Amino acid sequence: MKKFFLVLILFLVSCSVVSHYDTEFKNPVFNQPLRPLSSGAGYVYLTPTSVDFRTPLDKNKIDTQGKCELVENTQDRITLNCHVEGWGNTYNRYYTYIIKEIPLFIPSCLRILEYAYDKPKNFPKDEMFANKYCVTPPDYMKSESD
Repeated sequence: MKKFFLVLILFLVSCSVVSHYDTEFKNPVFNQPLRPLSSGAGYVYLTPTSVDFRTPLDKNKIDTQGKCELVENTQDRITLNCHVEGWGNTYNRYYTYIIKEIPLFIPSCLRILEYAYDKPKNFPKDEMFANKYCVTPPDYMKSESD
């Protein structure tokens, strides 16, 4: 009987560790609101289980939302597989967010690229097809001139 409880406890502990991966980004930078670097995109709010796009003219007005599954979670890149509801339809989209660099002309901005696509094989390879966002860089990335 003791062995049964020990195995049960080990199983529950291992399950809680596995689910922890899906509930947090490895890099907390992705927890910040993504500020658009162009007028064609709005703010984006990410969690490991959801995505929330705001309109370009009003960051308080929701444009589209989706429930997601975190399929890639590294320090410099995340990918979400989302069921997005918007414009009267529900569709499946992949969103990959990649941390780039701090531009010389905006030292308080860590650039993040967003690639949206329908299937993993259709991942756009060219940065030209990515929406560009800005977040506050972590302290260890800021230059001494900041």
